[in-house]
Amino acid sequence: MFVFSYHPIALALLLAVSVTVANAQAVAMSVSPVTLDMSTSSNNTGQIRVVNDGATPLPVEIIISRIELNEAGEMTTKPAGQEFLVFPPQALLAPGSTQNFRIQWVGDPQIMQSQSYVFSVNQVPVRMPQGKSGVQVVFNFATIVNVAPTGGRAALDLVSAGIGKDDKGRPHPTLTVKNPGNIHAKLTDATIRVSGGTWSETLRPEQLRQVMGVGLVQPGKTRHFLLPLDLPAGVNQVSASIDYKPAK
Repeated sequence: MFVFSYHPIALALLLAVSVTVANAQAVAMSVSPVTLDMSTSSNNTGQIRVVNDGATPLPVEIIISRIELNEAGEMTTKPAGQEFLVFPPQALLAPGSTQNFRIQWVGDPQIMQSQSYVFSVNQVPVRMPQGKSGVQVVFNFATIVNVAPTGGRAALDLVSAGIGKDDKGRPHPTLTVKNPGNIHAKLTDATIRVSGGTWSETLRPEQLRQVMGVGLVQPGKTRHFLLPLDLPAGVNQVSASIDYKPAK
């Protein structure tokens, strides 16, 4: 048996995917929410919802990793300690059923700044019957969990604006922002205004959430973003402003 693992841990899109495995039975799994904000005190519990939309039983388990994002948004991970209780840690979902995994922060109640984790919901490979072989495609989905201290603030300061290119070579405005606070911030909670010459556009939070996912900026970190705006011909320089209001 060969197991192919698809692991879409990305801050932009964490979507349910359907695949067909070697035995021709469809397997589909969806996980929500994409992000979960918690605190070390009154809001120290949450839940992750997993739905088996497929036609076969779905064994899954929860794996927790601590994450750090660099300026480009690339993620590095390390195993988490004993900061969370998860119940149940694993489950077997019948076709069409839903499982709510309850999570609780039991780590240091006096953390000085937000900490970010990825809760990977991993489909566990099923042992094939003896004498049979095939290819299993297993899927791992994720929820980003941010845990904030009870005091402090989140902020986003504009460092610079410029022009960059997407993977097809098309020009787009870019933003570099910094979070000087001790609580995680999200670019998708901001209203962004970009202009160049006689051209200007405004991106509001609801628009940003549809096309940019999370836009997480950890405490003390700087992030660089390519904005989903097409630049008109002749615009060779841009300026920008940010109105950041953390979601409550």
